[in-house]
Amino acid sequence: AIVAVPLTAKSDAEITLLANLITLTPGTLSLDVSADRQRLYVHVLVLHSREELLRNIAGGFEKSVLDVFR
Repeated sequence: AIVAVPLTAKSDAEITLLANLITLTPGTLSLDVSADRQRLYVHVLVLHSREELLRNIAGGFEKSVLDVFR
């Protein structure tokens, strides 16, 4: 599945680090960032729940990235 993940991260560094962390996770690959920088498109090999994926990214990787940069 390809999932559009809403972004809280705004800077190039924050988005790049988040995309890299997602790509390093087995079964996921960051594909692209929307032109308005509001969404990160992620390819997921096995998707059980879109909502769970979004919670895991926002509450895990993205929260950690934002903690580092803010």
